Amino acid sequence: MKNKEHLIEQFYQMGNLMIQEMQTPWSYGGDFLLSHSEIHLLEAIKSQEGANVSELAAYLEITSGAVSQGTKKLLDKELIESYKKDGNRKEVFSRLSPLGEQICEGHQKHHECMWEVWQEFTTGLDQKETQLISDFLEMVTRGMTQMIAQGGRRLND
Repeated sequence: MKNKEHLIEQFYQMGNLMIQEMQTPWSYGGDFLLSHSEIHLLEAIKSQEGANVSELAAYLEITSGAVSQGTKKLLDKELIESYKKDGNRKEVFSRLSPLGEQICEGHQKHHECMWEVWQEFTTGLDQKETQLISDFLEMVTRGMTQMIAQGGRRLND
């Protein structure tokens, strides 16, 4: 029983570290730090070229208001430029500035570096160990998804 409790504690420690990593601003080049939401909005603007605010919101699964607030921050940091399309003077669109392109490249390098670290962690695992960890992570993912879907109802049981 004690080993299972320790495993659960380790899982929550790992989850807390992942949350901390997501909440920590990072530098991907330039003279400033970017939040997790800012860098992913920047990446979305790059990958969804020509998308409007509503389309970016749908792509990122966030509100249009969050996209509008995020694009204002990115404009202030000169990572994106706003423009309007010919024949559509109502909607405002965004594209990466040269600095934004540089930051996206830095973000890609960050992901490559993280991938290398994870590759090193898993180098010594055999197929059975890899499958065991994969099964555990799949079980945890299903459990977390179920807990989120149930919300606070479980606490009232």
